[in-house]
Amino acid sequence: MNRRILLLKKIVILGLLLGATLCCTQNALAQAKQTARYELEQKGTDSEYIVISMKEEGLFVIRDLEKYKDGKRIWKLLRLDTTLQEVWNEQLETENNAKLVGYEYRNNLSYILFRLGEHEASELVLYTIHIRSKEIKQYSIKQAVSFRITHFNALAHSITLGGYVQNEPAILLYDLDTEKTKLVPGFFISDTELLDVRVNSNNTFNVVVADRTNKQKMKLVLKTFDAQGALLLEDAIEIDAKRMILSGISSTLLNDDLLITGTWTIGNSKQASGVYTTIVDPFSNQPINYYDFGQLNHFFDYQNPKQAAKLKMRSTKAKQLNEVPDFKAYVIPMRLEEQPLGFGLLSEVYLPTTSINSYPYWANYGTPYYSGYSPYGYNPFMNRYYNSPYQYNNNSQTSETKMLHASLILFDLKGKLQQDYGLKLDDKKLNSLEQASDFIYYKNQIALASKKEKDLRLLVGDLDGTLIADTLHTQLSNPEEIVKSESDSNSFARFWYKNIFYVWGYQNIRHISRKAEESSHYVFYINKIEVH
Repeated sequence: MNRRILLLKKIVILGLLLGATLCCTQNALAQAKQTARYELEQKGTDSEYIVISMKEEGLFVIRDLEKYKDGKRIWKLLRLDTTLQEVWNEQLETENNAKLVGYEYRNNLSYILFRLGEHEASELVLYTIHIRSKEIKQYSIKQAVSFRITHFNALAHSITLGGYVQNEPAILLYDLDTEKTKLVPGFFISDTELLDVRVNSNNTFNVVVADRTNKQKMKLVLKTFDAQGALLLEDAIEIDAKRMILSGISSTLLNDDLLITGTWTIGNSKQASGVYTTIVDPFSNQPINYYDFGQLNHFFDYQNPKQAAKLKMRSTKAKQLNEVPDFKAYVIPMRLEEQPLGFGLLSEVYLPTTSINSYPYWANYGTPYYSGYSPYGYNPFMNRYYNSPYQYNNNSQTSETKMLHASLILFDLKGKLQQDYGLKLDDKKLNSLEQASDFIYYKNQIALASKKEKDLRLLVGDLDGTLIADTLHTQLSNPEEIVKSESDSNSFARFWYKNIFYVWGYQNIRHISRKAEESSHYVFYINKIEVH
């Protein structure tokens, strides 16, 4: 009897040790840590800050001071290093009617694009700021026609502007050396949609369009141009007659092959049925790989388990019958990451409101300024992070958009589905359709993150295992202070570089030992988050 008791004790102890080992192993995979913080006092009437990643060069921060000097509008410019220390603090003077429409960073130059006035034919003004010398150069870009900008990219000595003249796509190339604008040939075609304009790692750029001139034989077309606008490559890929391409993003030639990915649907629906991939090859026919959402393991994680199982079963049954599942959702691709092992695509599921255009893919443009009240102002340029100044910024909105779910899908180098992950966004309410999550795909590390009020919610792990949920609480600079409240609609997480996120927002900070009327103040903050 005693032997049996001793044996049971050993089994219990062994079990506890194994459990502790497993817990430690999981925690080792799930370590996210705040390693730096930056704060600035913020008044309720101040406009929002715009935060631009410069990768290993730090962060570039812009804010409209809403002040004027000799008829000029004053903007605050900040450069922070990767430890979130201020490197310099300068001001930029623009015309009084300058409206910020886009920004970009490349090779130690920050690019800020303004339009002088509200009209689409108004003159554009580009400023380049050298982040080390602080030298500022100004360029005027005259326009002869009304040009609706949807994409803005920087090359080595020029910029590309993608958009629409009336309802036809157009690409403009502005040379910074000669200060001349040229129209890139091969566009201005009716029934075509501009999906993407993206700069490659070798200083060329891709343009992706959906060609719908022939309704029976629609095509996905990629064109690659050099920095002077000369056509280098063109590939027209036939689209399945049963499907409609909604969106497209191209890779940037970090790997040998170019990948195009995005969302597709059936008929003229504004909602997506799944995602697709294809490898560009102008010398042979490359098929488009179509995946409905039911083929993903974690796309339905935001649904209740019973509904998720039902949708998965319907997808499996439809595939057996060679049919397309009937499930659709409002889904928008946010970012494509390219790594030596393959590609990572982040898409988000959202619930549109009646006051916004719920179809963000087709010529979706509006004034970037928000007319409603927000205690922190409003940042209409959130999505410039992915080269689309106006892509999701619709006409003035006073109602919310609910962000439901973040889906991260990994593809191999041939565009074949490998695995996927899902992070529930808990109906994160935003003033417009904006990116609500981001991810790290670096070496063997995977992390998917989204800000929820005072916390950063993550899924972290490696390519060989299941991602583990983690919650990171904000650490303040002063240990005698606590976060009293934070606006969820003005707080975001973004990939910075390698295994690092930056998180920013606006917090009401309270000092725990002072009187109530003296204890609270508002701050704009940036946190550095490292994942190991």
